Amino acid sequence: MPIDKPYAYHLPSADGLARITRLREHFSETERLIREVCVDAEGKPTRQQSIALTKNEETAMWAIKAVVFNDPASIVAP
Repeated sequence: MPIDKPYAYHLPSADGLARITRLREHFSETERLIREVCVDAEGKPTRQQSIALTKNEETAMWAIKAVVFNDPASIVAP
């Protein structure tokens, strides 16, 4: 049974890989910033920080998928 495109592995093109790398760099910097500034008065992590980190990871996942899914030069695994 074939795997539908949204669930298949997409090998990014060289351009797609460069864009993914840029995204990962920026999402990594955002995570460092969240860990630094989203703390309580004692400098400890908070529930809100945890949610912000989770949403940052989720946003990174969707952004990377947007790159490979819409890259006409990406290779979709059979």
